[in-house]
Amino acid sequence: MATVNREDYLVNILRLTEGKGVAKTTELAEFMNVSPASVSEMVKVLSAEGFLQYEKYRGVSLTDKGLNYARQIRKKHHVMERFLVDYLDLDHSTAHEEACKMEHALSDESAIKMCYMMGPRIDDDCVGCSNPCKAASDGAVRISSLDKLGEGKSGRVSYILSDDSATVKKLVAMGFVPGKLVTMDSSNEGLIIARIGGSSIALDPRLALSIYVDAE
Repeated sequence: MATVNREDYLVNILRLTEGKGVAKTTELAEFMNVSPASVSEMVKVLSAEGFLQYEKYRGVSLTDKGLNYARQIRKKHHVMERFLVDYLDLDHSTAHEEACKMEHALSDESAIKMCYMMGPRIDDDCVGCSNPCKAASDGAVRISSLDKLGEGKSGRVSYILSDDSATVKKLVAMGFVPGKLVTMDSSNEGLIIARIGGSSIALDPRLALSIYVDAE
């Protein structure tokens, strides 16, 4: 199952029920602004595929399979919406509309990379990926802020974490994006000198605190 229309039905049922209880087909039709006949037809298809359970005179509910699928799409929406607001300065209304369109095309891999780039602040189970900070504390990865990387040591940027969106944008523009190899040259005179993408960059230590690196 990979059509946009089907995914919209699952996500909207999730919005109406939050994964609990039943949504009436008339309620779903009104919520999606489609005809009751269209809802009935799609419910038959999704029920046959194991995504929904239909109870006559009551309505529809998501199966475990449908719930997991719908949550995955909604998480992608949250990742994309936040990216559009924080990085591209779109207003929330426009970002929501754009995210509704792009959530269906965004791959799991790309969503996870975007999530990591923005830091672990979306939801605890974002796109099914592990929280970077939790993974680090559990010893799964060796993530630490750039200022703790020893001189001559290298690592790959894992994510940028800052409450100031301007700081995040500045660091991304400088080349500190997930997956990029960064090497610590030196730390002196109140500056941190790092090499990334063939360039040496002098960073204020406060900026380095926002760059999280997976040491090699």
